[in-house]
Amino acid sequence: MKDVDYFRRIADFYIDKRQAWDGEFGGGLGDDSDFTNLFPSLALMGTEPEKVKLSLSRELEAMYENKMWTNGLATAQFDELHAYEDGLNVLGQSMMMDFGNPKDIERAMVTARRLEWLTGVNAAGHRHVRSAYYSGSKMATGGVWGWTKARSYMVFQPALDLVLFNGAPETRTMVLETVDGMLAHRKQEADGRYVTRTEINFKTDEDLPGGDATTDFMFEAAYRWTGDKKYLLPFMDAGPSALANISANGLELLHVRDTWGKQVVAAAGPSSTGGVAATAAASASGSAETFAWQVSGDTKYLERGYGAQLESESNREWINTEGSLWIDRVTDSAGPMFVNTELQRARFGGVALIRNHIYPGNAVSWRFVAPAKPTSLGILVPEATQDHVKIIVYNLDAVPVSTQMTGWEVDPGQWEITQGVQAAAGGTLTGEKKWTATFERSRSIPLTFAPHATTVVELKLVTKGVPYWSRPDLGIGSDDVKVEGRTMKVTVHSLGAVDAPTAKVVLRDRAGKVIATAEAGPLKAPIDLYPKTEDVALALPAGAEWKGGSVTIEMSGDVPEITQMNNRVQF
Repeated sequence: MKDVDYFRRIADFYIDKRQAWDGEFGGGLGDDSDFTNLFPSLALMGTEPEKVKLSLSRELEAMYENKMWTNGLATAQFDELHAYEDGLNVLGQSMMMDFGNPKDIERAMVTARRLEWLTGVNAAGHRHVRSAYYSGSKMATGGVWGWTKARSYMVFQPALDLVLFNGAPETRTMVLETVDGMLAHRKQEADGRYVTRTEINFKTDEDLPGGDATTDFMFEAAYRWTGDKKYLLPFMDAGPSALANISANGLELLHVRDTWGKQVVAAAGPSSTGGVAATAAASASGSAETFAWQVSGDTKYLERGYGAQLESESNREWINTEGSLWIDRVTDSAGPMFVNTELQRARFGGVALIRNHIYPGNAVSWRFVAPAKPTSLGILVPEATQDHVKIIVYNLDAVPVSTQMTGWEVDPGQWEITQGVQAAAGGTLTGEKKWTATFERSRSIPLTFAPHATTVVELKLVTKGVPYWSRPDLGIGSDDVKVEGRTMKVTVHSLGAVDAPTAKVVLRDRAGKVIATAEAGPLKAPIDLYPKTEDVALALPAGAEWKGGSVTIEMSGDVPEITQMNNRVQF
């Protein structure tokens, strides 16, 4: 709870005291973008979600106003890392925080199309990134610049998020070919270990010894899309240290709870000892204690890990705010400051986003019904897979706390949910209740937790639903609604994996009374990576008071949409 509050204070400082009128935080928009890797996880924890989302939106729009993008990539010519850190990362952050936003999805399509230009198939038949020094309009391919490097893949973030959303078959094929090209350079080194080499010359297919775990998100994405175990080989080669580089629950993803899990606990030593364990799974993200707790169930590992982090946070809070050395080092997983990786694994069942871990693996997220706050609950998610989630919650407040728990990296369908109060760890549940509900990515379930009690919630998928990549999706954003005289014009976007049927656009007043309706569609799916839209006109009756109301896009039929989060604009 105190760690959650620390990161809230950091965000509040920079939003309230450092963000300028035009969206910049003062470190230059490129370096500002590193800092805001923190924002999605805060919003998903329920920490001032609307405030944080608005702040990020202002930053992203400032990047477009400053013309920092050309053809979906950076306008300026940069090395492979800074080509990503000049706005592409903020688009990825926004796609997570504002899920299904039509503007973000269509911006990601532009990037995805341009990545086909940035990559290519060489004489060896491998798809690789062609340049380590490029812009959206030109690239250097000769000499030292014609190489793929470990951080070359960071620029794929919006494309990965696009595939996560609607499957984007053209982009998915391109990404998988790129990952297969990486795997072609998995070699046995002189010490006998297998390593996937990450520095590759595009023209000659020459590679340099050594690998880099920065590329691991590409393998994780490829495995989760296909289920092909060849994409797990780089993790298995690295051993238990790979757990810290997997956004999802790595113990379950790799099925190593009974093997590597035991090694992690043994390396951590007795939970009662002081200090932070230097386990094989330890990394700059500090997840070693979390893995030891996940395997053993002993929360003293978490006490030890959080205790050390809180001490460092307290010691360095001034330099992380008023005395900031530079904004891109405040929450840098590779630097001396802090990331909230442990909080994400504990509260989400996986990592939504930190720097270098850019493909989401979180099973759930949280919103709180006032007056409750994120600090009202201690939340642990010891087990999280696509079809099973277990959650342990302690309510620190003296009154019941109501929440909305939203699904993310879980399979869609009907889920059986069991909830009860537990008097002692591992004990039986009292007041147990059981029900069934539709649960899936971006859909929420209301949960209420009794005061000063430990509640256990377990969710199990019992009937699979329609896969996300087999669904249509229609969306509207705030920029899509314009009023001219007695006419409201609404631009409807098709964003799904399959063609969208005819739908209704409905305008309601603040009391929910229908003012006007119109038809939209049918619309093709944007599988060619070009927007598919329709402008719809709503006639406003004389004297109609639409301000304070809403416009919704309402699809009929049996096939669900990918998300309902982009179906409503509130005035």
